[in-house]
Amino acid sequence: MTYVINKDNKTVPWGTSDVAVNDRVPILSNTTIQLRSAKTYNSLSYATRLSISRNWLQGRYREYDYYHHAQMFPTKLILERNFLYVTHMDYLRVYGRANNEPLQRRYQREISTSVRGDISSFTKKQDTIFVGRITGNCYIWEDGFAYDQQLHSAKEYLHCVDFEDDLYVTSTNVCAKLWYRTNELGMVYLEELAELPQEFKVIKLSEGGERLFGGLYTDSGRQALREYDVESGKESVLNSNSLSIYDLLIKDEHILFTGNFDTTCHLYDRRSNRDEAIFEDPFDSSFYCIEYDGLYALLCGTKYHSRVNLYDIRMPNKYQQLYFPRRTKRAKNQSSPVYSLACDNRYLFVATDHNLRVFDFKENYAERRDYSNVFSDKRRIAML
Repeated sequence: MTYVINKDNKTVPWGTSDVAVNDRVPILSNTTIQLRSAKTYNSLSYATRLSISRNWLQGRYREYDYYHHAQMFPTKLILERNFLYVTHMDYLRVYGRANNEPLQRRYQREISTSVRGDISSFTKKQDTIFVGRITGNCYIWEDGFAYDQQLHSAKEYLHCVDFEDDLYVTSTNVCAKLWYRTNELGMVYLEELAELPQEFKVIKLSEGGERLFGGLYTDSGRQALREYDVESGKESVLNSNSLSIYDLLIKDEHILFTGNFDTTCHLYDRRSNRDEAIFEDPFDSSFYCIEYDGLYALLCGTKYHSRVNLYDIRMPNKYQQLYFPRRTKRAKNQSSPVYSLACDNRYLFVATDHNLRVFDFKENYAERRDYSNVFSDKRRIAML
């Protein structure tokens, strides 16, 4: 059975009376903006939120550059209401939000340990941060203290980490492992529970830690999306047509989003065991990362030109807007991938090779960069 999403953001069977798949409601409607505002630093009036919504669709924004670094590095981001967490090399820095611009220029805290190694992945839930280094060393940061542990061989390359309550998971180019957190004499220790002998590029635990969803780095059978039942240890191959998965988001207990190497982003429904929507890149570029706003807006970071695509999950056949950061003289590589994305109501944060780009959509008099109909526009666009 095919399922679709109605106006109330509920997934219902196709053909029921409340299906609203073809209703062309503005993608960033007032309801969507209210969900996004959980991460918005300053309160906004209704008129301002409506204006910002219009600017997202029209491509009207002011661009900022932050934290330039000469050495190329795949930066990772996590956005909160008052802080932005940014990785570079072997440290994690915490930047405060600002009133007059998107971020403060100086970091408020730098989180690191005596063990060196580039950070490849991290996640934060409540006051606990779990950080993984490419060398297989991981640490838990909590209450101002870091607890280091070598979880994988230094010869392996660590791809991704995640945790839910006392259950932790790590994945490398060799295998993925499940860990259980124990506390003894004030020390934190992770005890191995299970091992999955595949290379997962991305891996996520569901809410409550009952299931584990992962995307394989490559699968010749084009079924790279997997599900693992933590309690029984049963692994299931999900019916999603994917050669390689670079990023994965869990919408709810039924819906998964995957950003794929094959230039598509999939909306997969566990109930029907199929891809219910496929979002294609207009320039055949791989999707390195994805971000979901909680309602209708889906953002995809691409492999080339630091480009970000905006989609409406109710309209999979057409992108809504394309965002291209301007070229800078300081950047050696003008065709950087987007390594990580974060957004709130007003700002879009884009991590590139050499810096962090921030788009401010509150600027009503900023230059308009509208690429929503780039293939039908006969005007010459130098950027493309």
